[in-house]
Amino acid sequence: MTRRRIDLADQLGPFVPAPLPDDAQLALLRAWMPARRWFPVKSGPTTITPWRSYGLADGTDAVVHLLHVTGGEVTVTVQVPVVVRPAVVHAVGEDVPTAWIGTLGDGTDLLDACDDPTFWRAWLALAQWGEADAAPADVDLAGARMLTVEQSNTSILLPEVAGGAILKLFRTVARGANPDVDVPRALVQAGWDGVPAPIAWLELAGDTDVPGEADPIDLGVLTELVPDASDGFQLACAYATGDLSFAEDAFELGRTIAGMHAALLRALPAAGQTVGLAWQRSELRRRARSAAAGASVLGGRLAAVERLYARLEAPGDGTDLLDLQHIHGDLHLGQVLRAGDGSWRVLDFEGEPMRPLEERQRPDLPLRDVAGMLRSFDYAAAVGEATSPTWAADARAAFLAGYADACPTPDGLAHALRDALELDKALYEVVYEANNRPDWLAIPLGAVDRLLAPADPPTPEGDGPVPG
Repeated sequence: MTRRRIDLADQLGPFVPAPLPDDAQLALLRAWMPARRWFPVKSGPTTITPWRSYGLADGTDAVVHLLHVTGGEVTVTVQVPVVVRPAVVHAVGEDVPTAWIGTLGDGTDLLDACDDPTFWRAWLALAQWGEADAAPADVDLAGARMLTVEQSNTSILLPEVAGGAILKLFRTVARGANPDVDVPRALVQAGWDGVPAPIAWLELAGDTDVPGEADPIDLGVLTELVPDASDGFQLACAYATGDLSFAEDAFELGRTIAGMHAALLRALPAAGQTVGLAWQRSELRRRARSAAAGASVLGGRLAAVERLYARLEAPGDGTDLLDLQHIHGDLHLGQVLRAGDGSWRVLDFEGEPMRPLEERQRPDLPLRDVAGMLRSFDYAAAVGEATSPTWAADARAAFLAGYADACPTPDGLAHALRDALELDKALYEVVYEANNRPDWLAIPLGAVDRLLAPADPPTPEGDGPVPG
């Protein structure tokens, strides 16, 4: 898949070096960024340090700041395009615009350029379009708007560009090809239509003269617009609220995810990579002990967790090797769209942004994606306040039936491994909710107890109260 790299030395000068944010701008950014959904560090102290800044030399005064965000021992790079505009006076009680970062000392406003039409136009003019004749001579921004739904990236709806498109600007960026550009391109080329097709993308070339900075940085991607689409999580929550069964949609979603795994195997073969079952069991146990250390409520459940993982035994044919392949890596209902015709599309292949890019591109177990989706049904039932006690269970069963219908899996080890991976995900969620949203702790903790029920019930010690 050929890429054209935007080079700072390009005679066209699409990117030009710009000053780093001054102290006043940096103070506003440091106050504004941590409250954004896309900010990569969810808890604990952070530091935000300017790294590089670039201007777009094509019709906008926007500046793209790349800032290092450090939380604990992990540092990631975040992209924040900004513009400075005359301050707008808002009436008392009026909501502050989403793009407003703050007011500078000279009375001007510092704004998120992701909501600036001149920035959109310049970005599209500089992008590499997948088809040589696809770039429009004149961009029609009629009806264009930044989507305000909180996501890990920022998206702009462009209904009149390329027959309808979504521009996704990556907030967390890294050197190397972003999987959310290359994986969907590979899937489309492999003939799978379950992903919105990438139309154009933009990357910043690396600097071969600087050690460790030779690889490019993907800044964003333009993809086709899914007609009459509904966000998978919002749709499931609405069904739960209305006490409507999600089973039919979940069945079709299961078939779609099975199709995705088959297409990924064709498009990005993993060259026979495997992992030993004994190693996988040991890794799950290590992660469980880490989770118990991070959330005291898990202490009394750890012995039962160990017993569930002990059920992961080799199939008895002399091998304990599990096949690996490229997977989605961060799959849940918020990563899928249901089109108006009832079909599903899968989004957001970049994986967990706090993990190194190399890890996110590493082959893994397809059942990890399945486990992630199963966990998402519990959250939809809780957020949607489903009155039926079997709403989530019915959705899970239908999803698994759809997956098995398109990709039959044997009984025994595969089922035990699926339960183990779902438990691993639920343990991670317990730690996250305990540290960030304690009122939600009952959602994953209920899943932990459900999965552990065949092993034995938790002991009273260490359980503590569970918020409702």
